[in-house]
Amino acid sequence: MKNYLFLNNEYFDLTIYQYGCEKCQPFHTFGPGMRSHYLIHCVLSGKGTCRASFGGRDFSWQLHEGQAFLIEPGKLVHYFADGQDPWEYMWIEFDGMKAKEYLSQAGLSQASPIYHPVSSQGREECFGYLRQMLDNPDLLPCQVIGLAYLFFGALIQSSRDGRKPVKNNIQDFYIQSTVDFVENHYMEEISVEDMAANLNLNRTYFSKLFKKLTTKSPQEFLIQYRMNKACQLLRSTDLPVSQIAQMTGYHNPFHFTRAFKSVFRIPPQQWRKSQKKEGAHQPSHKA
Repeated sequence: MKNYLFLNNEYFDLTIYQYGCEKCQPFHTFGPGMRSHYLIHCVLSGKGTCRASFGGRDFSWQLHEGQAFLIEPGKLVHYFADGQDPWEYMWIEFDGMKAKEYLSQAGLSQASPIYHPVSSQGREECFGYLRQMLDNPDLLPCQVIGLAYLFFGALIQSSRDGRKPVKNNIQDFYIQSTVDFVENHYMEEISVEDMAANLNLNRTYFSKLFKKLTTKSPQEFLIQYRMNKACQLLRSTDLPVSQIAQMTGYHNPFHFTRAFKSVFRIPPQQWRKSQKKEGAHQPSHKA
């Protein structure tokens, strides 16, 4: 078994949490239970079963070599290896502002969670990018993210149910413009109203649209962005917490500490000490 945690949280479109592979024992099982993020399992050999319940109905899928299956966050699932020919699979756990869009383009959803490749060549290209991540544990974070993008691109192209992305989508423009706005103004006292006004949109409409397209509210995204910037400063500098608060848009250090604890469960000073103690001053991933 290989399992790598990806500890870099500075990528928003596609956020990787972990990836790995395992040769399962007969009847090796997960659940019934829920996951916190999206997962895709790519079956390398053997067989297994995935079960899920939604819409008041129970569903079951039998999987074999060359297929993959999606697990959505917060959905009750149960999957297990075959008793005679247990599967070996690779997996990747992810989220991010583009995650739902990429999955939709690949034709994957809660109701249709199985990846059917149109060709063995397309499947091998798709699975190959994930293998590269697993076979090279010393990759830089940007290299891991690059391979993850290639994996999803190949997943979309090789999926029997895949569809081409719509170009010049006005909704994509809204999202990218919001990301740019936050990137340029996160150190100021901006609000959701300011984000909506930047697009000349009604606040309520903007909030609903943003949540629909990214699964996060604008406020959640703003906090996440600021906290990621704060983490960079806590890791790489010895600036006092009060100054870091100012630099990330919190002119009241108490409000900054409260927001930080809501995300990381500990105060920023304690988080900084734990990072230095663990030697995690540089973004990394480890087994």
